[in-house]
Amino acid sequence: MSLLSKDSFQQIKRIFMSVPQGRKSQVSDTRIIYYRDSERNNSYGIKRVLPLLSDPTFDFEKPTVFYIHGLVNWCHPNAYIETAFDSSVATVVNAYVAHGGFNMLVLDWGNLAFGDYISALLNIKPVGNAAGKAVFKLLKRGLDIKGLHIVGHSMGAHVAAVVARYLKTRRYIVPRITALDAAYPGFYPPLQTVPVNPKDADFVDIIHTDGGWFGASTSIGHVDFWPNGGTANQPGCLPFTLPLTVENFCNHWRSWQYWAESVNGGNFIARKCNTYEGFRQGKCFGTAFMGLAATPELRGNYYLRTASQEPFALGESGATLRRRGYT
Repeated sequence: MSLLSKDSFQQIKRIFMSVPQGRKSQVSDTRIIYYRDSERNNSYGIKRVLPLLSDPTFDFEKPTVFYIHGLVNWCHPNAYIETAFDSSVATVVNAYVAHGGFNMLVLDWGNLAFGDYISALLNIKPVGNAAGKAVFKLLKRGLDIKGLHIVGHSMGAHVAAVVARYLKTRRYIVPRITALDAAYPGFYPPLQTVPVNPKDADFVDIIHTDGGWFGASTSIGHVDFWPNGGTANQPGCLPFTLPLTVENFCNHWRSWQYWAESVNGGNFIARKCNTYEGFRQGKCFGTAFMGLAATPELRGNYYLRTASQEPFALGESGATLRRRGYT
């Protein structure tokens, strides 16, 4: 991997943009995008989502995934800004489309992810509550709560929690929330919004890839997966990078890359351990699948190894201890 690429400064360039072109920094301009396939999608205003259910391709018999993109950076108030059309969303969407077994929805709150970090923190509750109201309308018109799975990356994981909390006030319990490297700065301890936690859904699973830096460093779900220890440096990421460049977020972004691969059938087998050192020493018991195949009875911490490039999943060998000199 080279130190820099043509996209290295993509996030830094966004520092000088107030909002995406054609958008307003208002909750009312938040949108839900329904992906009919990887090429075709329909966007619905957060307050006008019901026509989504009238799309002839929407299948009420399928479970529905609601993906929420993220925003996080504690080095600069603006530098990590994500939209619903970035590679993280495209990668996850394409994985679900290829799978074919889900209705794919994305919360596009990029209009409120452009701004300083504190403003984004203050926007989490309004955005999450507005999205919760939208999902509530869909549930009242026939969307099956039993098939709803909310997946959030970075700050989007905490937005997902607010969505679930709103639905709980309307007597709908979300079956599953998956947090992909849930944002750390401003949440541990919480400055404004209680971070995602096991009370938010029947099953809350977490994938940690940049713990203690951009991502949470402690166990925060029913089950927490810690690939390669859950911290930098993830295999294939540079040990030293220029701050705020795309390469600087490599570890943080591994979470959604692992997730997308799991949706595509990647076999991420993890072993239950008290610590990563215990995993390295073979002091572990039991295995489980990390990713889409994780099951709701799982509890505790699981560790695994991954490859340095796609495909990242190592199958059963990923759940073995790392001996000296073995990578």
